[in-house]
This record gives sequence, C-alpha cells and structure tokens, in this order.
Amino acid sequence: ALLLMYCSSSVQSFQGIQPNTNSFRFRRKGDVATQLRAAPFFDILNHLPFEDVSRQLTEALDIGGDLLKDSDQLSSGSANIPAAETSIVLESMGQDLLIFLLSSVVVTLLSNASGVSPILGYLIAGAILGPHGLDVFSNERADVELGDFGILFLLFSEGLEVSSQRLAKLKNYLPLGFAQISLTTGVITAALLAGAPQFFDRFLPLDDGFIDISNPTEAVVLALAGTLSTSAFIFPVLKERGWEGENAGQAATSILLLQDLFVAPLLVILPFVVGQGPTDYAAIAFLTAKAAIGFGFVMFVLSKVLQQIFRVVAKTQSAETFVALSLLVSVGMGAVAKSLGLTDTAGAFAAGILLANTNFRAQIQADILPFKGILLGIFFMDAGSLFDSELVLAELPTVLTGAISLILLKGITVAAATRVPRWMEPNRLEPYDAVKLAFLLSGGGEFAFVVLALAEKLDVLPKDLGGLLTAIVLITMAVTPLLGIAASSVSKNFSFDQLSHTFDYDSSESFVAEDAIVVCGYGEVGKAVFEKLGDLKDEDTGHPPSLVAFDMSPMLMNSILMPTPSSAVMFGDSANPEVILAHGVEKPRALFVSYDDHEQVMSAVARLRFSFPEAPIFTRAQSRYEAQELMEAGATEIVVEFDELPRSAQALLLKVEEEKKVLLEDSVVINV
Repeated sequence: ALLLMYCSSSVQSFQGIQPNTNSFRFRRKGDVATQLRAAPFFDILNHLPFEDVSRQLTEALDIGGDLLKDSDQLSSGSANIPAAETSIVLESMGQDLLIFLLSSVVVTLLSNASGVSPILGYLIAGAILGPHGLDVFSNERADVELGDFGILFLLFSEGLEVSSQRLAKLKNYLPLGFAQISLTTGVITAALLAGAPQFFDRFLPLDDGFIDISNPTEAVVLALAGTLSTSAFIFPVLKERGWEGENAGQAATSILLLQDLFVAPLLVILPFVVGQGPTDYAAIAFLTAKAAIGFGFVMFVLSKVLQQIFRVVAKTQSAETFVALSLLVSVGMGAVAKSLGLTDTAGAFAAGILLANTNFRAQIQADILPFKGILLGIFFMDAGSLFDSELVLAELPTVLTGAISLILLKGITVAAATRVPRWMEPNRLEPYDAVKLAFLLSGGGEFAFVVLALAEKLDVLPKDLGGLLTAIVLITMAVTPLLGIAASSVSKNFSFDQLSHTFDYDSSESFVAEDAIVVCGYGEVGKAVFEKLGDLKDEDTGHPPSLVAFDMSPMLMNSILMPTPSSAVMFGDSANPEVILAHGVEKPRALFVSYDDHEQVMSAVARLRFSFPEAPIFTRAQSRYEAQELMEAGATEIVVEFDELPRSAQALLLKVEEEKKVLLEDSVVINV
C-alpha cells in the first residue's frame, strides 16, 4: 500500500526529464503541501493573510528538498505527465529500490558478522554508491523523499512508547532541553567569535577560507545548526542498549522532541535575525497561532475518533487494512503538521502518543516495523550519499577539527547543564545518566541541513562552506553509534552512583514477565491450554507461572483479560514475534501455538523459531504429514490428532467397560 501510494504521488510530482551523464534528474512539480492546497478544502487557507510566509515555511521544512538543494527549482501547478515520462520515472525508482534492498541485505549480514552498527554500514554504502562514488542511483530526489518516510515511522513508533505516565516524565526534562538549546548555541557562537578556529590554525594546517568567521550573524546561524541532534540515529541506539526507560533515555527523548518543535519557529525567525525579512510581528503571531491552535484542534479531534477508527478496522479481521491504517495515520499526521507550520516528524510523534495507551499499540508497532527498518535504511544511505569524499580528503584537517570540536563543545555543554544545583532543578540527572546524555547529544542532526540550506538562500553563508559543513554534520551523525559505545564505557566509571540509581521504567508499559509462557491464539483450544497451564504450581515458589495469551479478537481492544494475577490475555498477533517482544517477553519459557489453520500454524512456528531459537514450541496437527512439516519448521513437540484416537482406543474401551461394570454392580445391590 505504501509503495503504490508513493509511486502514484511520485509520478504526478516529477516532470521535465533532463538526462545527465550517469543518471536522470527530475524536476519536481509541486510538493505535497502544494498539492494539498490545490484541494477544495484548502481554498480557504489560500486566501488567509500571511500565506506567502506560511508557504515559504512549509517548503523550508522539506528535508528532502534541503538534502538535495542543488536540484532543479520547485515549481507550482498541476502535473500532466506523458506516458513515456511516467514509465521512466517508475523504472528509475524500481532500479533504485533494487539497489537499496540488495544493499540492505549485504549491510545487515556484514554488520552481524562484524558486530558493527548497521547504521554505519548504510552510511558507508551510501557514500560508495552515491553521486560522489559510483553514482548508481537513478532518481536521487525520489529516493530522499522515500527515505523521509523512515523518519516518520521512527518517530511514530517512538510516540507509541510514550504512555501517559512516561509523557508526564518527559515534561520533567523540558527545562534541561531549553538549557541545552540556549547554552549550546551560546557556547558555539562564543567559540567562533573568540577565534577558536584561528587558534587551532596555529597548530594544524586548516583552510583559512573556511575558518574565517567573524560575522556574528554567521556565527549564530552555525551555532543554531550545530545545536540540533539526530533523532534518526539516537533512538536506535537507545533501543539497542535498552536505555529508553532509563532517566538518560527519557531526557534524550524529551530534548530531541523539543528540538523538533524548535525547528519551525527557527525557520520563521531566521530571516528576521539576519535582517533579510520584514519585521512583521503580526505574521509571526499568526503562524504561531496557526501551528498551536490548528494542531491542538487536530489532536483534540483525533483523540476522540482515532481509537474508534482502529476498533472498527480491527473488527473486520483484515490484517492488510489494519497495516494500511497504521501507515496512513503516521504519514497523514506528518502531512497535517507540516501544512500547519510544524515538522512532519512532530506530527508523527504526536500520532503515536495518541495511540500509546491502547491495547493495540504493540500490534501497530509490529505492523510498521518492516517499513520503518527498510525506509530508515534508505534514509541513512541517502545521508551517506551526500558525503563528498574528494572534499573531505582535500580539507581533511579542517573537517576533522570541526567535527571533533562540535562533539566536544556540545558534550561538555550538555554535561555542564545537568550539574545545576538540585534546588534549581529537582529532576537533575545523576552523573551516571548525565554522561550518557552528553555523549548521545554531542553529534549533529538531520535538521541542520534545513537550517544551513535556508542560510545559503539568505546569503548568510558562503556557497563553498555548505559542502564542508554538510560533511562535518554527517561525520558527527555517523559516529553516534560509536558515541553510544563510549557512553556505556565511560558511565561505568560512575558505578557508585548506579548503586542508588534505579531504572525508571513504566509499570504501565509491560507487566508481563520476560520469561512468561506464551499461548498463541485464545480460541477454544487456546483457552483450554491457558486454563490447564494456569493450574500449574512452581516447585520452588508454589506460585502459578506467568502466562500471557494473544488473540486478534475485537473484544480485547477495549480491555485486557486477567483470569489470575499472574496471567493476561491481550490483543495482538502473537505469530509476529515483535508483538511478543513489545510486551516485554524476551525469553519465553515456552510457546504454545493453538491456531486451527495449518498454514497459519506453519507461519507462526517458523517466525517464532527464528526469533526465539532456544524456546520450546508446542503445537498440534491433524495428520502425521502436517506434524512432519511443523517439525521441519522448528516445532519442539506436536500433538497429532490423527494418532490420538488409535493411541487412546484401548483406554477408552476399558473405561467404558469399567463404567458398565460399576453400573451393573450398583443395580444388583439396589435389587437386593
């Protein structure tokens, strides 16, 4: 559904094919926001005041457009694409998708073999295959737009993790977020104006043409771009290392969300800061009200109807429709937020929060996971393709000095911001968490490209400086996984703080034991298995085992069944291992597959065996042939219904004869 939707929109948004030596370039015919404004619903918005400022802001928030800022200029109007051009557009996208999928397989295999984060592998692959390397991509603009969907799904997935309790905790770190933005901007600006680049030039062969930054406006713009960090790289590191529930992970999430919200007003104010825009405070006030009130109204409406829509779709028992709705919500909320002057990532994050406290949260996460993983890989490869190896080699001392300086300045500033007196900040992080946060936020971010692109348009930065700054930001983003490793190692030196440090996990996020027994399906057989297992007692504790069953029944969308304190029946497709993992069951004690359909059982056993290689899997089959297939798929033990009657024939006959004998004896006694 996603690919069909994307291909359709891409065909209508590209025209004017211009051959290049090694690839095709396409002139885009209006972005999504422009097409939305062409709809009748948006005719009213077109006549509102300050529309020009709003349109410029929407275009500025287009990450894809800023990543490829040397592409053809955007134009407006409706597209009418000839069939020949349509064919070439689709063919070029198909070729690039094949390259991305092949690269994804290779990168994943090499990353698993070497133990290196796949993010670094994607960046390296992008640098090799991109325009500064082999130049094999046919449609770079479309590739970047496609990769942006990966960021949307990433933020949507992160929003799904934010329960009401966790959202309240995120608010505790907003003061730290404001401190990070303001202090980092001030420190970087001061360092540039104080002559730090010239100081390093005494010892290193830096390029004078790039380090001569004496204009305060230029320094502030560079500092604002450097202040932003990368959600696309930090969130995977948090998940990989299990830091999402720790105080450091909560603080990082809060600060990254605040930075996302900071981008839109920054783009509005920047022209006024540099003195190249009319000081129209009414326009600024209007755009602020439009974003706050408009998006607030959308959130209010969706909070009332969104869960009901998901319940209606779940009742259809159509997995495809459920997946399509999940994708629609994440992408649609991003488009709505962008049309109101916010970032599309903030809209996707908000959509996830609306669904975070529902019973189908885990199912949504599992459904969008394949799309998120593949599209994030495309985004990382797109980012790596911007890496100009020739420029970096030519200006290697300058690039490395800039990257190291940015990481050090941001890391030290964030660490200092966490050390305020506790009477000023009751939620101050302990050193153990502060070290992790400082390392994680010390790199650059993807929205830095947006700020730098706008600065170039305003002639604040020299054109030659753009490529160098892009390389510096990319390098600092690329080393984020390495910074996560460093954070883990350095934080161990504060182990004495860890003795009093408690992981701040939400009890509401998962109350299921990580070694629970899982029953897949809660039909007639699944319910019987669940009840029998609930009668067991642990030999050591005397308590029943922790049990959890999953079923796609609509009745489970509004409530969680808890037959006993240690058991629960929840909504979700347990044939998908990600649903089980999302509820905290990482090492299941055993898995019982109770579905009726053999093909469904086969699929579940194969997927569960791949994700849980050590866990025993029990299921049933109607014949020995089906049992053999299930054994080959990974089942541990199979109960064959075909064998049950022959195996029990003697016992059943003897039981009936014994019952008859007892009845006869009783009858004789009564007669006597």
